[in-house]
Amino acid sequence: MNVVVYWNHVGREHGGLEYTSDIRKNSPEIIEEALRLKENRALSQTEPNRFLALNESLVIELPPENSLKKFIIIYQMDLGLQFSYGFKNSHEGWLIDIVDYEKKPDGLVCVHDLLIDIRVFEDGSYHVVDMDEFYEAYSLGALSKEQLEQSLRALSYILEKLNKGEFPGIEIEEIKERYY
Repeated sequence: MNVVVYWNHVGREHGGLEYTSDIRKNSPEIIEEALRLKENRALSQTEPNRFLALNESLVIELPPENSLKKFIIIYQMDLGLQFSYGFKNSHEGWLIDIVDYEKKPDGLVCVHDLLIDIRVFEDGSYHVVDMDEFYEAYSLGALSKEQLEQSLRALSYILEKLNKGEFPGIEIEEIKERYY
């Protein structure tokens, strides 16, 4: 399966449009234009990141072949989770994003960032961040009730795994070892 992933930050559309640091809900026209620009950019990159669909709900992203940057991003579509390792220089360990996936034509997958992030440190400890932005986005109408419920289900699932010491788990660790 040929796949390309791109991101939409809920209420913060900035794919070629002016970035807004707050979470006000933009008009449908602004959001549509931002997403169109992001789709075009994702499809037209000359040295794109590499995407591998391991199955219908599991996609990994790797840097371009000749990149000096080393990272892996694992998109777990059935769970509404995205795991990255080595992607951000500001954090060593895993970063987990609570997300919503939208499959589009031509193998495109739009990742809607639902704002809640978890920083997992090498010792297994973790810190949930951006709950204030999540609350603000919901209270301003930038997140739907369905997105709120999905976010809390995904958060509950991953916190249970973290609290039991079951993250990253065998499958995620094997993917990291193989591709990172």
